[in-house]
Amino acid sequence: MAPAWHWGLVVAVLVAVVGLIVWTYPRRLRAVSAGTGRLLLLLRLAVVAVLAFTMLRPSLQVIEPDSRPRVFAVVMDRTRSMEVPDAAGGKTRRAALVETVGAFRAQLEEIGENTEVRFFDFDRELVPLNLERDQAPSSETQGDQTAMGTVLEKVLEEARNQQISGVILMGDGAQRAVSPFDLDPRRVARMLGDQGLRVFTVPFGASGAGDNSLDVSVDDLLVDRVVFENKAVIVRARVRLVGAAGRDVRVRLLVEDRAGKTIGQSGLMVQPPATGRTSPIRRMSTTQDEDVRQVELSFVPTRPGEFKIAVEVEPLDGEVRQANNRRRSLISVRRGGIRVAYIDRPRPELRSVQLLRASEKIQLESHIVRPGRRVGRARLDAELFAPGRHDIYILGDVPASVLGREQLSRLAARIRDGAGLLMLGGFQAFGAGGYSATPLAELMPVAMNAAEVQGDGPIETDLHLMKDIRVIPTDSGLAHYIMRIADSGEVNRARWEALPPLEKANRLRPKNEFVDVLARDPDGNALLVATDIGTGRLIAFAGDSTFFWFQFGHREVHQRFWQQMIFWLARKEDDTDQPVWVQVEPRTFNAAAEVPVRFGARDDQGKPIDDAQFQVSVLAPGQRKVALRPRRDVDAFSSQFAETGEAGDYWVEVTASRDGQSIGLPASARFLVNVRDLELDDPAADPGLLEQIAQLSGGARFPPEKFGEAVEQLAAEPAATGVTQASVIDLWDNWYVLGLFVGLVSLEWFVRKRRGLV
Repeated sequence: MAPAWHWGLVVAVLVAVVGLIVWTYPRRLRAVSAGTGRLLLLLRLAVVAVLAFTMLRPSLQVIEPDSRPRVFAVVMDRTRSMEVPDAAGGKTRRAALVETVGAFRAQLEEIGENTEVRFFDFDRELVPLNLERDQAPSSETQGDQTAMGTVLEKVLEEARNQQISGVILMGDGAQRAVSPFDLDPRRVARMLGDQGLRVFTVPFGASGAGDNSLDVSVDDLLVDRVVFENKAVIVRARVRLVGAAGRDVRVRLLVEDRAGKTIGQSGLMVQPPATGRTSPIRRMSTTQDEDVRQVELSFVPTRPGEFKIAVEVEPLDGEVRQANNRRRSLISVRRGGIRVAYIDRPRPELRSVQLLRASEKIQLESHIVRPGRRVGRARLDAELFAPGRHDIYILGDVPASVLGREQLSRLAARIRDGAGLLMLGGFQAFGAGGYSATPLAELMPVAMNAAEVQGDGPIETDLHLMKDIRVIPTDSGLAHYIMRIADSGEVNRARWEALPPLEKANRLRPKNEFVDVLARDPDGNALLVATDIGTGRLIAFAGDSTFFWFQFGHREVHQRFWQQMIFWLARKEDDTDQPVWVQVEPRTFNAAAEVPVRFGARDDQGKPIDDAQFQVSVLAPGQRKVALRPRRDVDAFSSQFAETGEAGDYWVEVTASRDGQSIGLPASARFLVNVRDLELDDPAADPGLLEQIAQLSGGARFPPEKFGEAVEQLAAEPAATGVTQASVIDLWDNWYVLGLFVGLVSLEWFVRKRRGLV
């Protein structure tokens, strides 16, 4: 029984109802004869008895023998990794599997009375096979995913409908599946064990690269996301060579030809021409069975736009896996940004400056001077300060002697012609670096003198602020473009106050009252001073440790500050971008990955338009268009695109409107989904996973030559669902009980009506 309520509550209710009837009902029956009164009382108590029966909800369990035949399932891997020839005798894994089944087929067929052996192939689906007694399974391997978890779950479902007593799982044991087929097989194996359904596993294949494997692949590709036309682009790749000892290997660079192509159309991949300064092809060889090589290729883009590039290792004879021979990426070629030359020694602040490359408008060229005795004789590019070569120069912790008077004279001439100069803090910067006696002294916005030169001895600490320094914008600095790291004045001030302090700074003395002091420390020392010299501009910044800002979570503020210094020096502070923008980072994804898409719109002042409405769509391979739903984030809008099962090129397009009016032109971005061969990118077998599946289900793992022992253990297994069938019949939930209840109530009402009690 399964009472509707707790036993005590049900009994209490029934006793109370019966007591109430016995106590009160006879008083209402005094007008009728004693026989009629007893009949009505019995009818009322019978109604209560029927209600009590339904409240107690009794049931009847019927157990009967199960005469269905016992079923043993032999489940065989047919995925493409089974074509790897690393089984005994150089056979493929599938061929070894088929041979094993054939060798023990007679034992399987004679496993016992009232039993049946059923064969299944599997990849990401469980495929029943109708094999005749003397028919062997097919040797074909066509599956593209090994989804053992999903397949074992289907076996569990089959066990509920059939008398399955055990499973033999045969394959290489490696789970290679993507959503929605990536169910963990260990979890399902535990469920099978709970149902008494054991899995016996038989592994095939080697767990590592064997002597007979051959594979050349491109493991990684590195290239700047933004490059500039007519300037050499360096593409670095990591190439892995397995089983290629003594072979000649050819690696080449391919670049997309987008002539005549529009959004949604991919161009042909062609090899760029070699020039005197570029090389799109490399040849290599190795004497090792497994080797990793770094390869550097290069080309010169001749037109702006977005282009796909690829590094390809040409396939070798006998190579089975070829999907991993090529790796792709996307680059944006610009007509030319603000050309910045940065000269400094190795130090942590290098990274702060190099983060300027994140801006598509800045083309940074670094010149690193190594410290040591030879630093004074370091030689830089003779054309570094040639007219038209660079727009902005950044001088770091480098003494004037490194550049020499001739180069510094050229730099001063470039500033008078309209170039910009940013000098950063350091122990050998400003006066400490000997710049007071150079042509830059009369241009710089800070005063320097010869007595400040740092010698070879201890650091002259009186030239520096040797403590933590907070950058505090002056009143005029808060309104200046360089220091405006927020749109609102109060928010701007709060952001500066929230920044970590600098580690130290140079002592700067503004040259005169005509220069702009944009920032000071709490003691009033000048930290950032700017000035205009004709068409040129200069900034003296005393700090050299702004890297603390991005290290402690203020990367956006850090990048905005640095970029605005460069834009101001180049007189580009009034430039605006396109109103609608879209960004996909990174630009390449593996199959089945979720792609984050960020987008937004801005007004003429560059401020975000928060009430814009967006239409976002992705054009997938095959001209399939998928609409995305925008959602509001903190500083932009975003969407997620998950339909990346197919390799190829994908285009995101974003249009924006406000109050029914379009905002600017549509924005677009492209991303790539890599060609991925789940089965052959890493075909190594995983016998350890088969071992875990067997143990979790209560089974065991057997090598192929001991397949017969697995069959013997199967034969000894009882049926997973038992040798009986049990069914439960609810005695209270049927028409008979309902009919009895209605009949008793009706009969009582009829008698009472006849006796004038109604």
